[in-house]
Amino acid sequence: MRKAFTLIEVLVLVTVAPLLMVVVSGIFATFIRDVPRETRLVQQNTTVLDMLQQVRLDVDDAAGLLEQFNGTTANERTLLIRDSDGVVCYRFEDGRAVRTLLKGQGANPDDQRVWRIPNAVIKCRLWTREGSAYAVEIHSHMQQQVAGLTTTKLANSQVFFARSIGGKGREVQ
Repeated sequence: MRKAFTLIEVLVLVTVAPLLMVVVSGIFATFIRDVPRETRLVQQNTTVLDMLQQVRLDVDDAAGLLEQFNGTTANERTLLIRDSDGVVCYRFEDGRAVRTLLKGQGANPDDQRVWRIPNAVIKCRLWTREGSAYAVEIHSHMQQQVAGLTTTKLANSQVFFARSIGGKGREVQ
């Protein structure tokens, strides 16, 4: 029966233990740094999907998609939707999306909703036919900076039609 370790066993342990610690520390660093970063991206993407759900509801209830209203022009960062209460304006700015209900003279701050999405990139484009817009295409993705490189994650593309199939929706102008 042995009661102690030999010198060779101790030397092997002293040599192998640091190598194992280096491997384990890399895995541990991944869990400490990357998992929270990815969790934040997924949470922000959930906010983007919530905002897109609101856009879908507004487009479903739309009386029309506008290319211009009171000096505001629809482009890849701005979406204008005419409904029964006025015009809904979505602005996709760096780090946030803002939904404002515009009435005849401009914006009412009480009718604003803001989604904070610091890593999101959102662009929209109206689909037109015969001079009138009938749908909006929205592209979104999350950008992430890792070690000086910008990566694109959770890319998403959706199209919302202003009138339903079968003529149930209102006429788009």
